[in-house]
Amino acid sequence: MDQLKLCGHPSGFTTGIAYRSDRPKEVAAATALQQALSQVGIKTTLHGYPTGTYYANFAGVPKYVHQHDLGIAFGGWAPDWPDGYGFFDFITAGNTISPAGNYNVEELNDPVVNNDIAKMAVTNDPATRNGYTSKIDMQVMKDAGILPEVYAKSLLYRSPRLTNVFVQPYFGMYNYSELGLK
Repeated sequence: MDQLKLCGHPSGFTTGIAYRSDRPKEVAAATALQQALSQVGIKTTLHGYPTGTYYANFAGVPKYVHQHDLGIAFGGWAPDWPDGYGFFDFITAGNTISPAGNYNVEELNDPVVNNDIAKMAVTNDPATRNGYTSKIDMQVMKDAGILPEVYAKSLLYRSPRLTNVFVQPYFGMYNYSELGLK
């Protein structure tokens, strides 16, 4: 309740929650979040959208987000390569906010984050580069831009007829290019 006072809404406020309606874990998480927020006076309206157009037409379109008062938007992200830059650039850098297809759904445009990401992009030393990762993570948490809500994982099944089967740790799934048959 103290945080509501600090943000100028001591009695709570109303906002929308966007989520992908064809992902049961997100539906459940959005519903649970709605119930939890209601206990402190934050009233929310749930807005479910199909995954195929979620970023292109809804949660990834800032104009749509603002017009429909979507204050919380669920999202999912896996880095394009295994380091902090691959993870943070598209979801936190201000210069990645686009009119449609935007993955920085919180529209974070923090100069500290932007500066650290820019430095990280031109840093080749792994230790220095990784040092920016924790700084960016701490700043994003201070900004309360991202709420880790759902960790989705899947059961990986393999036929006993397959050979050379291993999980690529970076992707958390089988490396299909290496599979063979007995």
